[in-house]
Parts: sequence; structure tokens; C-alpha cells
Amino acid sequence: MSFIYRRAAQMLSRCAKGGGIKEVLHEKEDPSIKKLYFILHKALEDLDILNQVYAEHLSKCCKNKFLGIILLCVLVQRSKIDGGGKLKREILKRQKEILHLYNCLKEKKQSNTQNQKKKKQLAKYFIIYDQDRNSDALNELKKVLPVEEDEDVEGLYKIGSDQLSTLIATPTYQKHHVRIIDKTSCLVVQAGNIKQGMVIVDVCSAPGSKAIFALKLLKEKGYLVCIEKDKKRCFTLLQEIMKQNKEFDGIYLDEEFSEENKLALTEKIFLAKDRGTNIYYIKHRRSDMIVKIFNVDFFELSIDHFASLGKVDVVFVDPSCSSSGMPDFAHKESMRRVFLPEGEDWKGKRYGEEGAKDGLSPQVGDIPPEEETSTHDFHDDVAEGRIPKVPPSFQEKVDKLSQFQKKILNHALDTLRIADTFVYSTCSFFEEENEQVVESVLKSNPGICLEKAGKEKFLFSRGRSVVSSQCVRTFPELHACRGIFVSKFRRHSSSEAPPFFTEPLND
Repeated sequence: MSFIYRRAAQMLSRCAKGGGIKEVLHEKEDPSIKKLYFILHKALEDLDILNQVYAEHLSKCCKNKFLGIILLCVLVQRSKIDGGGKLKREILKRQKEILHLYNCLKEKKQSNTQNQKKKKQLAKYFIIYDQDRNSDALNELKKVLPVEEDEDVEGLYKIGSDQLSTLIATPTYQKHHVRIIDKTSCLVVQAGNIKQGMVIVDVCSAPGSKAIFALKLLKEKGYLVCIEKDKKRCFTLLQEIMKQNKEFDGIYLDEEFSEENKLALTEKIFLAKDRGTNIYYIKHRRSDMIVKIFNVDFFELSIDHFASLGKVDVVFVDPSCSSSGMPDFAHKESMRRVFLPEGEDWKGKRYGEEGAKDGLSPQVGDIPPEEETSTHDFHDDVAEGRIPKVPPSFQEKVDKLSQFQKKILNHALDTLRIADTFVYSTCSFFEEENEQVVESVLKSNPGICLEKAGKEKFLFSRGRSVVSSQCVRTFPELHACRGIFVSKFRRHSSSEAPPFFTEPLND
């Protein structure tokens, strides 16, 4: 059997544990990356169908479900499997039946899709770096693309998603004058009401969209502190910030910007195991703009690490979440249903209990048919602008994330006492990660009140929570962008009356 199939199965296993497809593909250099991407993409696209085919035809002869699904994917896409081996022979014996079942299930899925209302296509958004200096960039793009200015965010432009490859091919993009950015990141930053000269702290900063849009609004004057725990993501963050402005002179290891402490930003140097440095500074040529990056766990930082700032205007807290507002959540949800956490079957039983043979995981063919369509309500709710319930296979993970989100937001409020405004956001639809976090933090911090987090058109008026109407929520079908939740907190003095709500300041 071809080694590439086992490699693809390993990658599918990594995706099932929460890794993004691009992240998993680029973990190691691989000359077959294009083939691997094709196999993974097709496997995820048809995962529910391939899972049913696996349960019917392969579950007894192939205990490695990841490999079984990859081989089935290759068979239905190419009508052949490279290499040899017993497993390949078993699959080819059943080839006719496998392809018949696959085609029947695929036809049924396509029929169901056609019967649903046509979904609104997500737009693609971008900003132009240093637009004052690159005044011709927009006109150059308009010669080859139908560019529109976004109606909600100044300086944000949009095109149809089918025009993305054309944008990437333009000289303007190739020269790093343009950055593709999602509108939702801009809505988060917009909630901070950023002005030139402000001091900003961005917690959980990578990959850098919020930081870059904040820098655009600071207009080369101010102080931005970014915090990112993961070293690889921090490297990406530094790269993206350096692209943002040609006036950034370099990365330094001290705030005095001494030349002997200037860092050549290469992946090999930055990721070196013996490098103990975890604070970096980016120098602007006119010294009015400083960017400081902490490559540390935010929970290791205390009040003392921020005391030199004097006062912080806005703190952004955008922690890890379920990503249920992202387009690829459907794949993640399918993987959770297909590849259950070790030790539990679909009915909540431990392996080895009644109904599980020889301590092995039960086969998906045993799942009642109605459970396989559990995504239907989630997608209908999102399509119609309602807050969906957490799918059962995600509940435990979401509950853990909710506890972490409360912890990190409370830590931010406690550690950054010199800050007045906090913007908490997630790319999740679920109340557990959003309104419930906000309510908990408000109750734990009597000196904090909630402000409206954006324009009236984005404030969610149909939520069950008392705080929903103050918070921004976007839905792909309604707003042509990913799903986002944004809330805005402000410290109030003891003389101010409202413990929970106040009218927005200068919004």
C-alpha cells in the first residue's frame, strides 16, 4: 500500500483532534503536500458518507478507521488504490458494492442540498497597508476587480469569494500592499473605538488580524502590546506585523533598540530551542509607534509587566474557542461524530461495557439513523440568525472552553487594572462561550459595566440573556461574513450608578 495513504490517515487523525487542515499539512515538509491536501479535502468533504460506507463494508477488516476512510476516499475519487497488501485486496473485492453505496448516499445528499434554500455567499475582505502612501493601490485593483468599500468598516474593501485568486495574482498583492482580513476581526477592533496615540493590549494575538487593523487605526502613533503563548504562532505574528508598514525598522530584543540586539527574523533562529528570549520590540523609524510582543503564557504576566505603560486605553481578549462561527466547523463537527473521544461510545458507555465487543470501539453503523442528522438543527439555526445549541459531541469541549474563557477574562481584568476598556470576543455561536461568560464576569467584577459593542444592526436583540442586546453577533447568511461575538466592558467608578449597563462612550 502506498505510504501516502498512511500519511494522510495520520493527518486525518490530527484534524480529528482539533488541528486545522492547513496547520496539519505544514507541520512537516512533505513533497507530496498537494496530493495530501486533495485526499484530506475530499475525505472531509464526504466524511459522513465515507463513514457510512466504512461501517457497512470495512469495519470488520480494517480497525484503523482513519486509514479505512482515506482508502475509501481514494477509491471513489480515482477508482483505484496504489500499492498492494491484504487490505487493498479486501477493498477491491467489495469495489462494486462500495461504489454503489457511495453513489446512492452522495446522490441523496446532493438532493437534500438542492432542496435547501441557496446560502448567501461569504464575501472576501481586504485592507490596503499604509493607504496614504499607497494611494494608487486601490485604483490599480479596481482595474481588474469589482472592488466595493464595506458599508460598516472604514478602510475595509470587499470582493466576491470567486475573485480571491485574481486578487492574489495582482502585483499590488504580491508586493505586500494588501492584506486579506475577515470583516469580523475588524468589527472586534472597531468596538475598541481606537484613536491615534492610544495604548493597546492584544491578548491571544496571533495570527495578527486584530493587531494589524489596530495598527492601521493608530496611524503610526501609539503603543501596541501583543501577547502570544505559542512560539510558531508568535513567529507568524511578527512576520505579519513587519509586512504591515514599510516604516518598521526591525525587531529588537530591548526597548532601547540597540543594534547589537537586532534580530534577523528567520524561522530557524526564532524557533531555536536554546533561545531564552520571550519579549520582542518592533521599532518604527519615527519613534512615535512601538510594538511590544510577549511570547509567553498570559497567565504568567502580572501587574508589574504593564506598570511602565502608565495607562492602557483598550484591551482585546480573544481566547481559544470552539470556532463554531468558522466555515470549517461543519468538518470539525462531522469529525467529532465520526471519531469519538477515546473511551466513550455514542450512547455514553465506556468501551468494554455491554454493547462494545472485545473492548473495541463500536462501529458507526450501530448509530440510529436520526442521530446522523444532528447537524441539521445547528445549520438551520445559524442560517436563520438564531443562537444554536451545542451539538452533543461538542458539549464537553465547549464547557471546558467556557471555564477557560472566564478565567482568562478575569485575569485580564485583574492584571490590567490600569485599563478602562476591555473587548471580549470569540468566533463561536454558542451561549456558553459568549453570554454566559459575560454574565459570569460581570457578577465577579462589580466595578465593571457593559457597553454596546457595535452598531445597532449587529446588536443581538433575540437572545435569552439579559446581556445579548449589548453584544455584537454576526451570522454568515445575514451579514456575509463569519460568525463572531463581541462584548465591551468598561470600568466605572463607585459613584456611577449602573452595575451592568451603560450607554456607549463616543461610539
